[in-house]
Amino acid sequence: MPVTFLSVGHFCYDVSPNGYILGGSASYSTLTARNLGHHARAVTAVGANFDRRNPLLDGIKTVYCESPETTIFDNQYDEKGHRQQFILGAAKELKGLDVPVEWQTSDIVYLCPIADEVSAELVHCFSKDTLIGATPQGWLRQWDTSGKVEAKRWATAAEILPYIDVLVLSDEDVCTYPDELEKYIQLAPIVVLTQGAKGATLFQNGTQLASAAYSVTEVDPTGAGDVFATSFLIDYYQNRSVEKALNFAHCVASFAVEGIGTSCIPKLAQVMLRLKM
Repeated sequence: MPVTFLSVGHFCYDVSPNGYILGGSASYSTLTARNLGHHARAVTAVGANFDRRNPLLDGIKTVYCESPETTIFDNQYDEKGHRQQFILGAAKELKGLDVPVEWQTSDIVYLCPIADEVSAELVHCFSKDTLIGATPQGWLRQWDTSGKVEAKRWATAAEILPYIDVLVLSDEDVCTYPDELEKYIQLAPIVVLTQGAKGATLFQNGTQLASAAYSVTEVDPTGAGDVFATSFLIDYYQNRSVEKALNFAHCVASFAVEGIGTSCIPKLAQVMLRLKM
């Protein structure tokens, strides 16, 4: 049965050899929810240079908050797959008042900052029946005057984590401050640490559950974590089984890395053919 899935975070542009392409956690997550057959919504902020008629976003109901700039990232990968980011523009902060009242009862909310743009107050805006997920990468970023992005500690973690249901983060998110992971695990009910091709580990109630990734040829890892998180949240909402949700999320994410950008986010029929039951 379709669910209502709301993402809160910036749609952005990523620099590519052929110019700007659609990026941002809010983009990847809502495209995933839509492709899997659900009702996708987004609250975002963009500048005048953002193409709101992009056909890739068809079927996604979006509240666009006006901003002087659009968030733009230049993601550069080395031969080992490690990423160095540069931010070329940043849109405005998103707050509780930006979320329409009728969307505050969405089945699932995904707080997905990419440039420290999601205010901590947003965790208190939603119905008690809403499943709230988050990925912290945008809360873990800072940048200098040249736009070079570097890691920082998550200043608002204690204000957010006790009020969400699921935190999904990557090993890259915590590599600079590995001691932070234990704090997150103590504060949030469910934490999923993704490790790319090595799979993921779920932490809940003092226990750990390891899960394997699907073996595919990786072309572009950008956005795969958001595809994974979205798929996990949807399946967990529907089935309340972390084991099933992990398997489903790994399967959906395996498609996403097989092409550039958002090009290989799958439809549900594709997923069902690959899913290991």
